[in-house]
Amino acid sequence: MNIVWGETRRDNAVRVHGDTPRRLKVLTIGFIALSVLLGVVYAFGLLRDSSSLSSLKSRTDGVSATSDLYYRLNDMDAMAANLLLVGYNPANPAMVPSAVNAAASDRAYESDRTVADADLEKIAQNPLLEVQADKLMDALGSYEALIAQAFYIDKSALHEQPAAPPASALSVYVQASSLLHSTMLPASQQITNTDSADVDGSYAGDRSAMIGLGFAVLALGLLTALALVLGNRYHARRFRRRISWLVPAAVVAVVLGIAGVSAQLTAADHLRFAKQDAYDSINALERAKAISDDANADESRWLLENRSAALQSSFFSKIAQVGGSPGTTGGYLGTELHNITFPGEGQAADSAVKAYDAYVQDDATIRSDADGGNLAGAVAFDIGTQSGQSNYEFNAYLTELNSVININDTYFGSTIAAAQSGVGAGAWSLLIIADLLLLAFAAQAGYLRLREYS
Repeated sequence: MNIVWGETRRDNAVRVHGDTPRRLKVLTIGFIALSVLLGVVYAFGLLRDSSSLSSLKSRTDGVSATSDLYYRLNDMDAMAANLLLVGYNPANPAMVPSAVNAAASDRAYESDRTVADADLEKIAQNPLLEVQADKLMDALGSYEALIAQAFYIDKSALHEQPAAPPASALSVYVQASSLLHSTMLPASQQITNTDSADVDGSYAGDRSAMIGLGFAVLALGLLTALALVLGNRYHARRFRRRISWLVPAAVVAVVLGIAGVSAQLTAADHLRFAKQDAYDSINALERAKAISDDANADESRWLLENRSAALQSSFFSKIAQVGGSPGTTGGYLGTELHNITFPGEGQAADSAVKAYDAYVQDDATIRSDADGGNLAGAVAFDIGTQSGQSNYEFNAYLTELNSVININDTYFGSTIAAAQSGVGAGAWSLLIIADLLLLAFAAQAGYLRLREYS
């Protein structure tokens, strides 16, 4: 009986000790698998961050092209209207400053036309906007043909009075302007809205993914560390080794988890900073610029088209879109005033608002002179480039507006660059070195215990 009992004990011991190497192998493989998974998720996060940041920059460049297209189309119409206001052969050339005479307006029109074509080509590269861009390109060709005809007719007119182009030239211009405002500008606005909504949607998804991946890396890091600590306890009980290589491996896993969540949350914060603080202001200000130019064109068209009530109403509707209603800070400028973030931005935005108010106040002088029978005086004030005259004030406003846009654009670029640097070579080096250490420590711990059975 004692012999049987002794043999049973020896069999049990063999079976237990025989299971231990297999358990060590399973544990070691599990630790390695967790380490690899941690590294893969961390790497996927860095790759996705880089892609998201590049995508935001690319998408915002596209939206800038759509906003610029809207501005260029409006400015083409404004330059055409200004040209017909004074004519190629004015009766009194002395009243027309060289900066706004027919030749200067013609050059500005051609410059806008070239840039508009380039904007459309860039927009057409976006598959979502290709069809709309092609249709707009066709309409632009029709508009340009009509304007060319109006200019050709006006060149033959001699001793032209202010705001009195040949009736046939005015008729063709009105047809072109109607095409612009009824078809082309709404299409351009729709392109801008579609592109902006796409940017907003992509931003929301990308930022959520950055945050989610960050906490996923942290969770995996802590889970790996916990598994390694429990593995070390198993080593301690089974082999009387209080501390094995699994302990420094657990420390590395925690470091990786913390580094991963930090990198992801920092990237998400940079993304928010670039999109919400910089890009949203740029988008609002670019729209303000385009609609302001449209309103400015309405003033010239109002003088050309016998002081149409519809054009007067259109002017006031557009200035409300830009500056809001009286006594409010609504409109696109209001959007900017509620999103002041960067050094110098507040002062620049305030200067732009004041310059805009000065320009809007000049409109009353134009309408008063024209309604009082002084059409020549109204035209002279409208195209005037001296301080206190409408064109001067409008150009001063655009200068201030561009200054605010440039501030936001500069910080947008620097923020994207900082974010890309944060998920660049440094982050990858930390990931690779730490994950290799983690794998080495886990493998070494298993190897040393398994060697005892060799």
